[in-house]
Amino acid sequence: MTTETPDSGSELQAATNPRAGMHSTQEIRARATEAESRVARLERGGSQVATGFLVGPALLLTAGHAVRLSRGMSGAGPVAGMVAVFPSYHDPGHTSAQDAVRIPLIALLDSSPPAPEDPVPPGMKTDEDGLDFAFVRLAAHPPDLVEPNGLLRPRGYYKLSEEDYVFGSPLHLFHHPLRQLLDHSNTGDVLYPGAHRVRYKGANTLQGSSGGPLVTDGGLLVAMHHGHHGGMNLNQAIPTSLIASRILSGPHAELLRDALARPLPHIRTPETPVPWRSGIGTTPGDGARAVGAAMSALLGSRSFGTTVLDPDGRPVSVTDARQVAACFRTADPRAVLGINPVVEAARAMDAASGDGALLAAVLAAALVGEANDQRARGSGLCELFRECAEALDLARAVLVDMAAPCSRPDAVVRGATTDPQVAEAVSAAALLAGPYGVLICEPGVTRTIEGPVVRQGLRVPAGYALPYAADAPGTDAWTRRTRLVKPYVLLLDSVTGDGEAFRRLRDRLARKGRPLLVLTTADGSDLRSGLLRSLCDPADGPVPTVVRVPAARQGHQRLRSLAVLTGATALTESSRLLPGTAWFDVLGQADLAVVSASETVLMGGAHDPRMLDRWIASTRALMDRAASESERSALEEQIDWLTSRAVSLAVGGDTQAEIAARTEAAQRAAHTSQAALRCGTVPGGGLALLRARAALPDGTGNPGTHVVRTALAAPFRALATTAGLTPDDVERWCAVGDPDALRRQASTGLFADLPEDAAEIVLLALDTAKAALTGFLGGS
Repeated sequence: MTTETPDSGSELQAATNPRAGMHSTQEIRARATEAESRVARLERGGSQVATGFLVGPALLLTAGHAVRLSRGMSGAGPVAGMVAVFPSYHDPGHTSAQDAVRIPLIALLDSSPPAPEDPVPPGMKTDEDGLDFAFVRLAAHPPDLVEPNGLLRPRGYYKLSEEDYVFGSPLHLFHHPLRQLLDHSNTGDVLYPGAHRVRYKGANTLQGSSGGPLVTDGGLLVAMHHGHHGGMNLNQAIPTSLIASRILSGPHAELLRDALARPLPHIRTPETPVPWRSGIGTTPGDGARAVGAAMSALLGSRSFGTTVLDPDGRPVSVTDARQVAACFRTADPRAVLGINPVVEAARAMDAASGDGALLAAVLAAALVGEANDQRARGSGLCELFRECAEALDLARAVLVDMAAPCSRPDAVVRGATTDPQVAEAVSAAALLAGPYGVLICEPGVTRTIEGPVVRQGLRVPAGYALPYAADAPGTDAWTRRTRLVKPYVLLLDSVTGDGEAFRRLRDRLARKGRPLLVLTTADGSDLRSGLLRSLCDPADGPVPTVVRVPAARQGHQRLRSLAVLTGATALTESSRLLPGTAWFDVLGQADLAVVSASETVLMGGAHDPRMLDRWIASTRALMDRAASESERSALEEQIDWLTSRAVSLAVGGDTQAEIAARTEAAQRAAHTSQAALRCGTVPGGGLALLRARAALPDGTGNPGTHVVRTALAAPFRALATTAGLTPDDVERWCAVGDPDALRRQASTGLFADLPEDAAEIVLLALDTAKAALTGFLGGS
């Protein structure tokens, strides 16, 4: 009997043929390590909806139908509220649930619906050429993965190339099938390598697997899993070359080209130990985009609040820019470099105008984020700043020319609040107060809005006299405005004295529980202001609110006008009243005082009406005999002060929370309506900024212009996304040279009522965002 000796070479080749389902451990480990770094679990509200994977810096690809299903709606739409969850450690001792990196999805850049024959729920929108993908921007690129030995492994990303791949060999599928840990499945031979879909057996998938990458043994991305097809464990995927071609022919082609051109980073040793925290990322651009996304969620929202994601990806209910800023106090210190300018822009806008904080923040976030990207690509700091400044100045000039006079603020108020009662009451009150008058909205005690009520009031162009005055009781830490209810008023010139009598007076007022407002012509640089310093010494207790009134103009003694209006006695050198005699009889009173860094608003006062009438009559008589134009101008100012009136509204509601929300909305509407009466209006809904953007060059070869063009479109993108416009519609609006042409179509509810914005608010928001960019670039 003859025994054949087998050909050891051929048998070994047969046993290790990849088609037999066997792979080297090195290959499998390499593919798994890459996937662990790049593949994410996508969640909404804590529930998993799909798998996604990185295809560029802060760029993610997933199944289009999964994104839309997670929103409970068909068609393209925003991804707000979704979070990509990545592991933070490449270490079996750290589970993804324990140390997850949660990064918000902030923009749906490009997408395509499924095709009619695809495995999608009945009724979902389909397209004959549909590729069922969603190309998404993350708030930040996830930070490096921490190896067990302490080395940092960069995440990297899969290269989304449009080069065709010849299917046939088995592939590796990485996905999150409704579980915390990443799963790996091997496909069998590709059974149906069609032109637009590939089908295969052998990869076990469940709900949540859609959006997982299919890669070759060498780690090449070739397809994206998007569903189960028929029986017999048959699955279906989209060739990623088709998706790449679609994206490269769309509005965000440059993002993908940049990702394809970049070399992937290598594993490195950390320069310094960095304590780990999950969240938004670690670069200034990451921070700016994350806080900007949160601000964008509120932009245009006139309800009592919305839900945004904090730095750790957790949903938080917020109602205004102040609360968004509070959410980001615990962000990574490296990301804070981009967060702080955005937050300060919102705060400065609220403090200066009382409205437009969200608009300023969205503009600032886009400017800072894009500028940080340009710096990372090698743009010079000085050149980038110059180009940005020139483009912003040009945009501002276009906005100034665009402003149209406003005789009635109804359209502006409708854009500030959806409450018809508030809108109607504020519009009427603004017309009564005029562009420069005092308009105050106070919490009421009934369910309705009461007013308007007209009474004596004055806006004094003077703010805090001393830095620590802004820390006085009653000061809002966000706007740095001090609100004093029924304050006593002390009028003080540059007098001398030891201040002992004023210390006793201050103690007495503290026991009475009434605030003290000091209006003075002295400041800390005045050698005779020792009395003022002793009065405001923090060592003696709470510091009263002190306002420095500008020096008197010829013919108008401002402290005397204030004395007539408040019933106070001005302690001046000419009054011959010594500080030691000061007591309650020299104090005046006001019903309300609101003090900021630049102005003081007084409402009501303990004045004598007959004395006030006599002062007005005598001032008018002096005007007739004025010897010079400057004297006449000063007397006209005095008449304005003495005859100024304030209009007030008492805003009610069913609950205290509703009263507070309606009062804040009414006050913001009041600010923007008076601003419109002062400087006119521009098209609302972000259209004015789009028109200014259309006046700029296309940005090719000019990084600064590209930065500004991106920022000017950001508010419109946020509003349009909230209104339900598809990404294609948004890009069409952004690309057209004349946004008004599209505005007249009124194809959606976004512009059905032709909203308007106050030109003054939009211009100030642009200036504030420019200051934020200047601070960021200067700090870098």
